[in-house]
Amino acid sequence: MFPSRDMMDGVERLLERDRVHQLLIDAHPTLADRIEIDDANPLLKIPTGFGGAVVMWKGEVDGTIRWRLAAPDGEGVKVLEPDSIEEFPCLVGEALGLRN
Repeated sequence: MFPSRDMMDGVERLLERDRVHQLLIDAHPTLADRIEIDDANPLLKIPTGFGGAVVMWKGEVDGTIRWRLAAPDGEGVKVLEPDSIEEFPCLVGEALGLRN
């Protein structure tokens, strides 16, 4: 029995999640203990300490499947769609006020 396309896509998303996680730790080692990993979904969350969180996930919105980032922005939330996962360390650093 061969894995279905859905199964392969699911594994690919989890591998990408692990890659985003490693990129974040490489850029911001102090986040290593703060990053929450969803075991079953392509989702990472970093609590801000103010009741909010920076959330990164891969999912479908309006028919497009891609990685997104949601971060507290004043009274609301801003959602960004980076061109590549390599942009996450910089975006997270900005959202959390971290220095490289």
